[in-house]
Amino acid sequence: MTTTPHVLVIGGTGGTGSEAVQQLLRRGAEVRVATRDPERARTLPALAGAEVIAGDSAVPETLAPALAGVDKVYYVPPTLPGWDEVQSATVALAADAGVRHFVKMSAIGVAADEPSMSLSFHWKGEQEVQRSGMAWTHIRPSSFFQNVLLLDVPSLRDEGRFYAPLGDARVAKLDTRDIGEVVAVVLTEPGHEGAAYELTGPAAVTYSEMADVLSEALDRRIEYVDLTADEYEAHLVATGWPEWVAVEFASIYGRGFYRAGGSSFVTTTVEDLLDRAPRSFADFAADHAHVIRG
Repeated sequence: MTTTPHVLVIGGTGGTGSEAVQQLLRRGAEVRVATRDPERARTLPALAGAEVIAGDSAVPETLAPALAGVDKVYYVPPTLPGWDEVQSATVALAADAGVRHFVKMSAIGVAADEPSMSLSFHWKGEQEVQRSGMAWTHIRPSSFFQNVLLLDVPSLRDEGRFYAPLGDARVAKLDTRDIGEVVAVVLTEPGHEGAAYELTGPAAVTYSEMADVLSEALDRRIEYVDLTADEYEAHLVATGWPEWVAVEFASIYGRGFYRAGGSSFVTTTVEDLLDRAPRSFADFAADHAHVIRG
C-alpha cells in the first residue's frame, strides 16, 4: 500500500523550488509551501494547487507551523549572510517536528575549506542533516543556466557582453527545471534515502562556447569577457549587487572550485532519474531568448 507524501517545500518561490512544487503536484503529492509573503505566492501560477502558509526561511522559528504534520521536506537555504546558522536551526526544527525525509539543496564541490560561502556552508549543512536522525538526500547540482538571467541580462541587452572570472574552465551547468523534477522524483519514489546526487547538464562548456550559443539564440553577436576574481567582484558591485553577494559570486567562480575546473565532469544522474536527457544550454537559450531580449 502506498501513501500520499505530504511535502513541505522551503524555498518554493525560487527556481528549483517552484519547479519541484509543480512536479510534486503532478505526481499526486500533497504540497505545502512556506513563504514570508503568502498573499503574493498564492498568485503565482507555479504554486497553483499547493497549500501556501506563512513562514520565513530566514527566521527558522516561523517555520514551526509549516512543519507540523509533514512527512518530507525539500529545503533550499535562504540567500543571506550567515545562512549556515539559519540552516542549522531549520534542520533541528525539522527533526524535532518528526520529518522523516529531508532533501537538501546542496552543490557540487562542497568542502569545509572552500573560499565560497555557499560551498562551505552546504558542506556543513550536509553533515548536520546526516546527524539529525532523519532520512536524507543531498541534491548537488552544478552551476545553473538560469544564472544568466540573474546576473547577465543588463549587459547582454546593453553591450552584447557578459562577464565572469572563469577563463577557459569548463562547467557542466544545468537547468533549474531539471533539478526541480529530480527533487520530485526523490520525494515521491522509494530508494533515494542516503544518496548524494551530483547533477550536471549534458556537456561541460566554456563561457566562450556559451557566448556562441547565446549569439545564435539572440541573433546578434554576444561576447564573453573574462575578468579576474577581484575585477568581477568590482563589476557586480558597480551593477548594484550588495558587496557580500559580489564577494560570494567572485569566490565561487573565480577563487576556488569552478575556476580550477572542478565542475568540468558530466554525470548521467539526471538522465538516470528522469529517463530522459537533461536540457542543454542551447535549449535554455532558445526558451529564454525573449526574456533576455526584453
